[in-house]
Amino acid sequence: MRNLVAILLAGTVMAGTGMAQAADVTIYGRAHLAGSYLDDGADYSAANFSSNSSRIGFRAGHELRPGVRGLIQLEGGVNFSNTDEESFTSRDSFVGLQGDWGLLRVGRFNTPNKVVRGRVDLFGDQVGETRNIVRGNYRLDPTDSDTALQGFDERFRRGIAYRTPVVGGFFADVHYSFDTSANANAADSNDNDAWSASVTYHDGPLYAAVAHERWNREQSDDERDTTRFSAYYDIAAFRLTGFAQTASDPDDNAYGAGVRYALRSDVHLKGQYYWLDADDGDFDANMIAVGVDYRYSPELQFYVNYARIDNNDLQTRQPWVAASPLEQSGGDEFVAGETAHAAAVGAIYNF
Repeated sequence: MRNLVAILLAGTVMAGTGMAQAADVTIYGRAHLAGSYLDDGADYSAANFSSNSSRIGFRAGHELRPGVRGLIQLEGGVNFSNTDEESFTSRDSFVGLQGDWGLLRVGRFNTPNKVVRGRVDLFGDQVGETRNIVRGNYRLDPTDSDTALQGFDERFRRGIAYRTPVVGGFFADVHYSFDTSANANAADSNDNDAWSASVTYHDGPLYAAVAHERWNREQSDDERDTTRFSAYYDIAAFRLTGFAQTASDPDDNAYGAGVRYALRSDVHLKGQYYWLDADDGDFDANMIAVGVDYRYSPELQFYVNYARIDNNDLQTRQPWVAASPLEQSGGDEFVAGETAHAAAVGAIYNF
């Protein structure tokens, strides 16, 4: 059935554009469902169900001329746990060109800075994900508590990005956003622009990368930036991971380490520890996460995880917020200085 749909879509592309040869079209997606028990360490505890970064997407590519390939991707979020509308291009969506000279993309998609973190996160889109410690949310207008929060792990809107060819295991990414806000027009003089760049080495068992990202803010007439280092190394049945981040405004640092062990080819034990060294020590926090992954088939995975965050006197972080559409408990009455816990059982189906 999937192949039939792909053939029909390819035929539509060819008929609509008059191309002599149909584009390669792929339909893909992920259903990630999790049942969880959440406890903020104070007044909130509840069982819940969530759809964690579930998605559906379409990719198409066509040889425009020898050595030059045109690309398009449209990807949107799918939320099985409620009826909120999801934009069909809410996730990585772009058009691009690829050749021996590299990859050029325009649209809305992950920054190099975000990718560098995700490559070493053993609990991506699950309770215990690293963004609960390292995301570094701040308000777009620091003088107005009602404005939206923005963090480093975002997709650039209005972005244009270039990736170099791989040479000796090394490649580089540069990504620029003309304006990161949700407004239709860019700010005057592009005062809300941003850029992100990384250099990566990946060869065999070793992955290592460094990234830097800067956001300008029209409301406060200043900028905020971060530098990240991440690495993993595969040795025998183990994967060892490491992470470090330094950020400005506020001047926070974050660090992490993790290990994954292949008990069998289809069963992996994993754990990671991350801590936030905040500019103000009262906002420090640390998180530990442990879990088991069971790969039933190449497409289907099950997992069981537990995570906790210990907060210092003024900190309010919780280990489930960045991993799912679940919100921080307590509305605006966050309880600081508590230890928040989460346990989850989940299934991930990729197609």
